[in-house]
This record gives sequence, structure tokens and C-alpha cells, in this order.
Amino acid sequence: MSSRTLSLDLRERVVAAVSNGLSRRQAAERFGVSPASAVRWCALAATTGSAAARPRGGDRLSHRIEAQAERIHALIAEKDDLTLSEIRARLAQDGHHFAIGTLWRFFARHKITWKKKTAHAAEQDCPDILTRRQEWFDDQPDLDPERLVFIDETWASTNMARRYGRCLRGQRLRSAVPHGHWKTTTFVAGLRLTGIVAPMVLDGAINGRSFQAYVDRVLIPDLRPGDIVIMDNLSSHKGPGVQAAIEAAGATMRYLPPYSPDFNPVEKAFSKLKAHLRKAAERTRDALWDRIGTLIDQFSSTECANFFTAAGSEPD
Repeated sequence: MSSRTLSLDLRERVVAAVSNGLSRRQAAERFGVSPASAVRWCALAATTGSAAARPRGGDRLSHRIEAQAERIHALIAEKDDLTLSEIRARLAQDGHHFAIGTLWRFFARHKITWKKKTAHAAEQDCPDILTRRQEWFDDQPDLDPERLVFIDETWASTNMARRYGRCLRGQRLRSAVPHGHWKTTTFVAGLRLTGIVAPMVLDGAINGRSFQAYVDRVLIPDLRPGDIVIMDNLSSHKGPGVQAAIEAAGATMRYLPPYSPDFNPVEKAFSKLKAHLRKAAERTRDALWDRIGTLIDQFSSTECANFFTAAGSEPD
């Protein structure tokens, strides 16, 4: 059936007929409308003084919640992970009551979405750390990106698997991965603008002795005079011979500010590498090491330059 709005003239004639003594059903029959319409129009005229149709569609109550926009924005600025129910409860404490759907439409209108957090160390917000991070950025123009070699390590294991899959709604997606018997590998490497350099894998975790061996046997042969080696200020990176070996090769060494892994572009390369390793799901150490060796050759100079840019070391 059509849901078109009938004319104001017809509505007023029906209301007038009822006012002159006809029943609502009789007035409806005379003018060819439904009894329910006659009842609604008479009620509307009695309460508002007019039988004119109300506005149709849209969020007709939005003006009421929009009046609280400043309060709602303040709530999520103070605590950005409040749920709709929690926001509704906070507003109710102030005497403003809204349905969950009304809040949902408010955020949709304001283009505010619910999304996964990108976490960072809370210590980054401390004044002394903020100062050191800013100083790092201030020094960037003095560094030649083509001379930078960012070093870091990450882990991989023989129980890696993709984290998402598909199954019927309402059912849990179960996937078999090794639980009691699996091997962890540490992967250490550097990143230049041109690609991943000086890669090394080893069983288990890294310590000061194994990192010194990495520097002496793997990193140093890949360095050129004038290179700048940059790494996190981890204790395993601060062995007494690390800086001496790098400087003996004609390079210099710098540490990133504390709590600043986001300044290291190799972290982004590692993120992509581990996504490919989860896809491959190798189940033996040798196969895992071979897969790492194959994957690191696939990083192009273009995407490595993009990693530099994302970390704040933008190439010229």
C-alpha cells in the first residue's frame, strides 16, 4: 500500500466533519479514508491545533542529543573506550536519557567509529621522554637516510598460524596448532632504504653475548664507512664491544629514545614478515629458517623507503 501523505485540505475537512457531529467512522466513509486516519487526524488537531502531517523520516529527535554534543565529546576525550551503554549511563546521571540507537546514530553523524586501539608505551607521555623524542626528530635533518642502518630483533616460532578464518555464524572457529612441542627462533636484521641487510637467525632468545657475535660476524661485513647504525637501547645492545666494533668499521652508533620502537622502521618490516610466516605455518625449525630467508629477499626498496617514512625518517 502507498504511504503517501494525504493533503492538509482533506485532513481539515475530516476534522471539521467530526466537529460538526459525525462520528470518526462516518467522517472517514464520507471522505474515503480509513477510520484510523480520521482518529489520528482528530487527535493531532486536538493536541497541536493543526491536522498537518508531521515531518517524516530522519532522526526527528536528533536535536535533543545534539544539544549534549559537547558533553559527549568530552566523555570520549577523557576515556575513549567507553561503550554506548556506559556513555548512556553517564548522560543519565546528568538527567539526559537516550536510547542506545540514538547514541549510535549520533556517533555515525559525527563520523566517530569504534575501532581497534593502536597501543603505545604510556611512558612516552612523560615530560622527559617527550623531550628526548622531540630531540630525536630535531636531529633528523642532519642524518643522511641512505647511511642509516636500523637494527632490531623479533621472534618467530613453529606454532605460528593465521589468526582469522571463516566458519558459520554462532560457531567457534577451531584450528589445530602445536601446543606442547614448538621451537622459538630469534631473527636479527638491519634495514636500509634498499632492503633488509645482515640477517641472522638463532635458537631461543638473544642476550649480550649472542648480539656481540651478530655484530662481529654478520653486521660488520655489511657496513660501509660513514654508516649510522641505530638500535633500541636494550641491555643486550650495550655490550662493551658493540660500539667499539661498529666504530672500528668506520660507522657510528646511536640509540633510539627510550620507549620509542615506533621510530624504528624495521619494526614495520618485521610486522609484514610475521604475517607471511603465519600464512606459511612452517612446523619445523629448518623449514621456518628457510622460509625467513626466502621472504626477506622479497622486500622492495620502495616499501622499505615507505617504512622509513612511516617511522619519521623520510628519505629526501
